[in-house]
Amino acid sequence: MTWLITLLGTVIVLLGLAGLVQPDRFRALFEALHSSARFGLAVGVRLAFGALLWWLAEDLRHPQLMRIIAVIAVVAAVAILLMGRARLNRLVDWWLGLDDGLLRLSAVFAAAFGAFLVYAAT
Repeated sequence: MTWLITLLGTVIVLLGLAGLVQPDRFRALFEALHSSARFGLAVGVRLAFGALLWWLAEDLRHPQLMRIIAVIAVVAAVAILLMGRARLNRLVDWWLGLDDGLLRLSAVFAAAFGAFLVYAAT
């Protein structure tokens, strides 16, 4: 089942690379999501990711770190729920409105995190 983490890490790497190479297309991807879909995805993906990491931690490299990341993902999902859709939209709009250089920097961090997940799962 660690292939799920590899797949997820690969998707994160590809999204990060897309943000690095073409920040305008990256912005368009997130802006195309309807507010309720964005909110649901933000919460659901983090909960599923956290549960999956927790469940598979012993099969991955650095299981203690994977469990810490799992807890962070679940806490982030709860925080987004408490934040509400309107505040999440303002946060995403602020992030997408950043200068291309800063958006690219955040994309590099995303790609690095995805690469770490691939490493941990292989």
